[in-house]
Amino acid sequence: MNMEAKAHKHPNYVLVGIVLIILTILEVSVMALPVPQLPFLLGFAIAKGLLIVLYFMHLKFDSRLYAVLFAYPWPLALLLVAILIWVYFGFRA
Repeated sequence: MNMEAKAHKHPNYVLVGIVLIILTILEVSVMALPVPQLPFLLGFAIAKGLLIVLYFMHLKFDSRLYAVLFAYPWPLALLLVAILIWVYFGFRA
């Protein structure tokens, strides 16, 4: 039986951790700015979530099938959240 292991470059977990710390500091500092915080906070949360999924859960180095299976429900979940927010704020008197 031929067991060829696909070699991949190991990620620099320390660098990924430092980037996550910097994003967290930016998240906290955005709260002090006199601008709408929601777009910034959502962007930082998405970036941090992607870093964690890609590197710490090794999705970047696994089969693309896993990435598709992971990404498939997200548009539906975002649509559901958007509809719930619209219903909550739209029908509230």
